[in-house]
Amino acid sequence: MKTVLFLLAALATTASTGFAQAPASAGPAATAQKSPDQQAARRAQYLTKELGLTADQQAKLEPILLAQRQDMQALRDKAQAGGRQGLGQELKASQAKYTEQIRAVLTPEQFTKFDQLKDDQRDKLRERRANGQGIRARN
Repeated sequence: MKTVLFLLAALATTASTGFAQAPASAGPAATAQKSPDQQAARRAQYLTKELGLTADQQAKLEPILLAQRQDMQALRDKAQAGGRQGLGQELKASQAKYTEQIRAVLTPEQFTKFDQLKDDQRDKLRERRANGQGIRARN
């Protein structure tokens, strides 16, 4: 009887320790998608830092990034609704449109660095996919 009680106590202690060590980000709030506004603002801040944008450039870039995020959300919604037909072509056209708008705001040197940042991000994504981690595995 004492052995059974001891085993139950040990099991309860082990289980509670496991729950205490569970990451706080495991909840549903951590996986919530940010709004296109939030995504665009974060991207604008990142590009301002990385490319050394002026206040004027940042002000011109923010609405472009917001429109891009909204288009991406619409394409994501369309894909989830089962409308995958021609989605790749729409995605490429959307990317080309916004890349040209961004090019008009940036200096040639900034745009070269912007292109390099995009290539680096694409490589990181491919690496994560190859490792089976997918898009959401950032950190």
